[in-house]
Amino acid sequence: MKSDGKKMERTIVDKALELGASVAGIAAVDDLRASKSYEIYDKSPFYAEYKRVEWRPEHRSILVWALVHPVSEPALDWWSMKVKGFTPGNGVMRLQSRKLRIWMGEELGIKALSLPDQFEDGGALLKDAAHLAGLGVIGKHNLLVTPEFGTRVRLRGIFIEAELEPTGPLDFDPCNGCDMPCHRACPRDAFRSGAFERALCRKENDKREAEAEILNGSIMGIEEPSEVVKPCRYCELACPVAQGASL
Repeated sequence: MKSDGKKMERTIVDKALELGASVAGIAAVDDLRASKSYEIYDKSPFYAEYKRVEWRPEHRSILVWALVHPVSEPALDWWSMKVKGFTPGNGVMRLQSRKLRIWMGEELGIKALSLPDQFEDGGALLKDAAHLAGLGVIGKHNLLVTPEFGTRVRLRGIFIEAELEPTGPLDFDPCNGCDMPCHRACPRDAFRSGAFERALCRKENDKREAEAEILNGSIMGIEEPSEVVKPCRYCELACPVAQGASL
């Protein structure tokens, strides 16, 4: 199914915004498959059990959206086994995903699939999808940088059984001329080579997982106490782009 002009794309993006997305856009699955990141990941996967992901041929497009993560709400990406979606922010976005998928089927007659949480389970590299959809660009700290909210966003996506027009990429170069405070902020010096070294980043988050805290459940939106892991955000919060937008 191919869309007629850009009316369908605008309708879908507007619905995502109506349901609480901070920014949203559409990318072509073929463009995503050709992304350099997939070739790199195949050579050095995050999980040892990873096998190359094969997407369904009927999935032609991907809707990707971002939820702003204000500095004032750190618990949005705190992790707990007792929280639906494992983080409060992911719980919000999973609900948005379900509503969007149902709406597309009922109102537009388009089948869609909410992406699995893990790339290894058939998901997508959402930073690349967000770049191709025009939400932002991947900066020198290996994070998505959006014009509106900088790096302080969380991403979610839906595969769509329709050939839609991409809404990006975006002409945006926030790292040009930046003195990269994100690199200096890293507690593991994960940019020591001049590029992002995932293994060093993982060591920091492994340490934080080992130091999980028991917190009052209300902080995580649940009733009982919970063991909580607080992921590292040093490079994210050091990025100067749109610093005042997500307070």
